[in-house]
Amino acid sequence: MASGEVGPDEFVMLLARHGGRVRAFVATLVGFDAEAIDEIVQSTTLVAWRKLDGFRYEGASADEELVRWLCTIARFEMLSYVRDKKRREAVCFDDGLVGELADLQEEESTYFNARRLALRDCLRKLEPKQLESLRMRYGVGLSMAEIATRQRRSVKAATVAIGRIRRALEGCIRQTLLREGFG
Repeated sequence: MASGEVGPDEFVMLLARHGGRVRAFVATLVGFDAEAIDEIVQSTTLVAWRKLDGFRYEGASADEELVRWLCTIARFEMLSYVRDKKRREAVCFDDGLVGELADLQEEESTYFNARRLALRDCLRKLEPKQLESLRMRYGVGLSMAEIATRQRRSVKAATVAIGRIRRALEGCIRQTLLREGFG
């Protein structure tokens, strides 16, 4: 089995390829606090950059080991973020739960990555109007009343539409994962 080091150029390429996985990992630890996610991912990247000459991997590719390494760094950066910024109320997780979540995420990273890719593919199958509804609800964070007003429909109709889109996405993701052997 081969082993190797990662140079700065390869690190940047790997980070571009797998940055979404690291970001998703951080999101599992801090929830939907985009500011916290951004700060933790940035500090994780900076720490990894500074320690890059100490990173080694076994095997033909550094991909999976680099992701695990970055997630380990992210775990400590998240704990530091909580401690330094005194934001326990916003994060709502104690250190023990964070550790359990991080361990679970590391164990299930292949499944989570497959699910993320399936979601991306399933989103591509939606109509533009459906994507816009999801963007307003989950991207922008509008209330159902605000979405209903923008779409010129009742709150109930907007809520039912979002529910249908979510069920369709979940069904699509489930089918995709079954086809890929995650059944």
